[in-house]
Amino acid sequence: MFAEKSTALQRHGKRFMLAGKKVVFLKPSIDDRYSDDSIITHDGKKVEALNVQITNEYKVDLPFDLLNEADVVCIDEVQFFPGQMISHIEHLIAQGKKVFVAGLDMDRYGKPFGIVPYLMAKADHVIKHHAVCAFCGDDAWVSLEVSNDSSQQVKVGNDYKPACRQCAYERGVK
Repeated sequence: MFAEKSTALQRHGKRFMLAGKKVVFLKPSIDDRYSDDSIITHDGKKVEALNVQITNEYKVDLPFDLLNEADVVCIDEVQFFPGQMISHIEHLIAQGKKVFVAGLDMDRYGKPFGIVPYLMAKADHVIKHHAVCAFCGDDAWVSLEVSNDSSQQVKVGNDYKPACRQCAYERGVK
């Protein structure tokens, strides 16, 4: 949260657009923060994106017709996609497409989040962005829950604050 992951993803995609490449941006349907059909950063930068429906915890409906035409695929909030997304990403890469993903690597408990650890292990390059700790100003390490919701999903806004290790430990994250 607030580490500018979506901003970096947009920047990668726009760079390839300038080179004349066809770029497709994807976002999970669960991400309804600002728009259903765009990736919008916290500071208002916007790029059109396809809203991908996650039909259940195992299945995702991808627009393969559009992805087959793409040179570059940029996927935001990848931690919310089910495990099936890994094989789709590997298939896109095998087709010679460049794939960029952005997402949280840890949940609110400081545990690996969704498919992100696997994708990080398989990636050619990993850039780990850090937000600023909302409590002390150091580099944040985790999105710390400040509400009482019991789901694993990390939300946006007042429910979560970026926290460094020390501040997270002081607030009960182990």
